[in-house]
Amino acid sequence: MKALLQRGMSAWPCWLAWSFIALLPFRRLSEIPLSVFALSLAFLARSADGRARIRAAATFLLPLFLCYWVPMLVSSVDSAAPEKSWVQSLAALRFLAAGLALSLWLQPADRRRQFLRWTAWLLLFWAFDAFVQLLLGHDLLGIPQHPDRLNALFADHYQFFGPTLAMLSPLVLEYARRNWPVWAFESAFALLLGAVLIAGMRAGWLAMGLICLVYLILAFSSGYRSHRRALITIPAIAVIVLLVSTLSSPLLQERIDVTRAFTTGEDRSLDLSALERAPLFRAAILMYRDHPVNGVGVRGFPHAYSEYAEPDDVHVAKAEGPLIGSHAHNIVLEVAADTGSLGLLGLLLATIFATRFQRRQAAHQRLEALPFVLAVVLIVFPFNSHFAIYGTYTSSLIWFLLGLWSASLQPGAAAGVPVRSSNEESRL
Repeated sequence: MKALLQRGMSAWPCWLAWSFIALLPFRRLSEIPLSVFALSLAFLARSADGRARIRAAATFLLPLFLCYWVPMLVSSVDSAAPEKSWVQSLAALRFLAAGLALSLWLQPADRRRQFLRWTAWLLLFWAFDAFVQLLLGHDLLGIPQHPDRLNALFADHYQFFGPTLAMLSPLVLEYARRNWPVWAFESAFALLLGAVLIAGMRAGWLAMGLICLVYLILAFSSGYRSHRRALITIPAIAVIVLLVSTLSSPLLQERIDVTRAFTTGEDRSLDLSALERAPLFRAAILMYRDHPVNGVGVRGFPHAYSEYAEPDDVHVAKAEGPLIGSHAHNIVLEVAADTGSLGLLGLLLATIFATRFQRRQAAHQRLEALPFVLAVVLIVFPFNSHFAIYGTYTSSLIWFLLGLWSASLQPGAAAGVPVRSSNEESRL
């Protein structure tokens, strides 16, 4: 009994991290585990050993956070929505605290393996649940399919399902590649890809396309020689899954037809989602032109939009209140509009710093961090459509993954040996 209790006490960080992923579909409930991690940082800092480990993790996370946070803070000074910007900026401090705590609690490699194992099964359940919803009109929990898109567990925010599953797919694929037979890895990839395709969100399609490209490149690197056959088959599996999904999903057929018509200019009126982003892009560029230093303020975009909208703007016509157009739908344009050149500089510096820091690590540490690195890259890939980068959903997801990335790079992380000399966990 005592051994079981000790094992449960040791595994609680894994369960808490897993619960963050599990709660993503349910409004803002994922904030609960993230907040618990943030609050636990004060507990970790009680001992000299804990403070030393926090300082070690901060060498990676703090520069990234400053690149993200300082432009937010400066943009709040003359924001189009000062109260919103100041609240958003100050509340963002919890992301740094949560990332540092995650970096320490998930430092032992066996804990990250547990987290990846549970997350792999969870995300595969999401994918299977999507096919159930496609066939029955409702998922396993009775959630009905949204009229516009397949939503699976994401009842109210259907647009999050496909891209989120695609962005988190490296957590499944890397765990499967390392621990499952080749056929299981290939099956997991096929199930995930099929679910993302039938979800009908092109941002998810592009993310899975990037995954195919990355794994095809990795197949020819020396570190992946033992899995080369499985990785080389990914493009062939992708083609088969695309054909089967297209034949089985009228929604996917419609989205492909709409995309083809729009890109070839046959009937631009067909693709409303793409056309409706054009005014957002234009407004973001104009906001940056008029506020080049620090933008219109974090989350000030919808407050300033009406000033830049054309008379017949579709978003003005659809608006039911004073807020129009939630965000620019592209990370570069959103950062430019909300935080100006300071934000763009921060984004550039963060990219350079993270890349150089990752390259300086030992090969086994880079390999440990790979699933989290790939997931972050998929979220911030600039040539895609994005959720609000400064919004709670995306910011929480990015800093959660950065915390796990940092955990993979800490001393002793790849060996699975906790680096601590105090009785912190036994006292918690």
